[in-house]
Amino acid sequence: MKAKAMETKLVVRPLVGCLTHTHFWEGPCRAGHKEDMTPEAENAAADAAFKDACQTLQQVSDEVDLLPPLDVRYTESFIVGQDVWRKVEEDLDKVDFFLCMNWRIPKLERYGKPIIILQNGNEGIDFAAYCRNIGLEAYVCMDMKDLDEITHLLWVRKAVQNSRVLVLTAGSLPTFGIQSLIRDPEVIRQRYGMEIIKVPFQSVFQYMDQISDEDAKPIADKMISNSTDTRVNTGWFINDIKYYLAVRKMLDIYDCNVFSTACHELCTSEIPQNRKFTPCICHSLNKDDGIPSFCEEDLNALIAMVIMQYASNKPCFMGNPNMETDEMIRLHHAVPALQMNGYGTKPLSYKLWAFTGQGFGGKLQVDFTENRSEYVTLGRFNPAGDTMSLARGKVLKTEYDDVYCSPYYYIQMDDARKFMHNLANFGHHQVLVFGDYLTMIHKLSQVMNFQIMEPKDCKI
Repeated sequence: MKAKAMETKLVVRPLVGCLTHTHFWEGPCRAGHKEDMTPEAENAAADAAFKDACQTLQQVSDEVDLLPPLDVRYTESFIVGQDVWRKVEEDLDKVDFFLCMNWRIPKLERYGKPIIILQNGNEGIDFAAYCRNIGLEAYVCMDMKDLDEITHLLWVRKAVQNSRVLVLTAGSLPTFGIQSLIRDPEVIRQRYGMEIIKVPFQSVFQYMDQISDEDAKPIADKMISNSTDTRVNTGWFINDIKYYLAVRKMLDIYDCNVFSTACHELCTSEIPQNRKFTPCICHSLNKDDGIPSFCEEDLNALIAMVIMQYASNKPCFMGNPNMETDEMIRLHHAVPALQMNGYGTKPLSYKLWAFTGQGFGGKLQVDFTENRSEYVTLGRFNPAGDTMSLARGKVLKTEYDDVYCSPYYYIQMDDARKFMHNLANFGHHQVLVFGDYLTMIHKLSQVMNFQIMEPKDCKI
């Protein structure tokens, strides 16, 4: 399988700029004490600044892969030596952005790379404004808090670009269940860098047939043993795991790290009826393993899911919305994950029930009131793929149904009616993540070039 997008690293070239002078003088741009302004004193100060910068770099997020920092020292000519440029150009094709520290780097814009300036004052702001004016992506950071935030936004963008999606499809446009979906995957590739590979949904079954009971049984047994209430036919449940393992095999073959399958078309083929499985558990297991996995070929939900998962470092739920009251909606689907409070946290408890009345098709029944955050964030993209619906709410209660799409999550929000009207611009499936990510996603929209429409922006 292609490396998980969440394992992506930003490759950063740190450059520590420093202005030194060839001799002592004073004037309208330079004043001080002579003993501090000799070439020897200034070079000693530059040495100390470089050392301090190297220590600062130890605090950089683990989403960043730092190349060796370079000492970019220049004199009052403001010309960087060719020997320094040659070092800057090493592995240049791997560099995602330059991190400029201390002083600006004259003519760094020649490389066309994004630039982050970590400098609290006029130098950073001035350099950033110049870069932006000439069409170069640039950000200014006053401190490590700024740097962590901006690097995370750029990391999310790169992770999205490193996502390659396997869609098992029936080939129909629109699909049976979703008319509002993004119909041309090329729109997504051009705007966000994600590739989407579509193959017939029947392709998975040759791999499913190659998986033995012995391969699938350990995963099935573990899930059954950890369930607080098991109401699925345990003999048939192994077929859900075989489907999951077959999908993972196909992710390997097609070098993908995101998954979806047709649902309505798969159902009407009656293959799940004959094989006694549903794809729901596959989606849940994928998401808990860091692989975005979305229902029904819904590419609008795909973009929201990858952005929200990578931004939050949490798996996402995806479900159908209904308005219950003017201040409450309900979401329901059968694809929650167990790491909803964050990867590496304690898994949520669950019941393992059956999707069907016959007892086949496992589904996780998970209580979202175990959310450690006060809020949940909801999102979805429009059929053009350029605007995201964004909303926030609180989970009030969870209910379960013994068959079909369940759990049901009841979510309080300021204006549920306006929220539903707003979705007329986007379509129905909502992606949900634990936590309040409104501010972060607004900032991501600027970095990733998409618009945001909240319920308050909806006219009707």
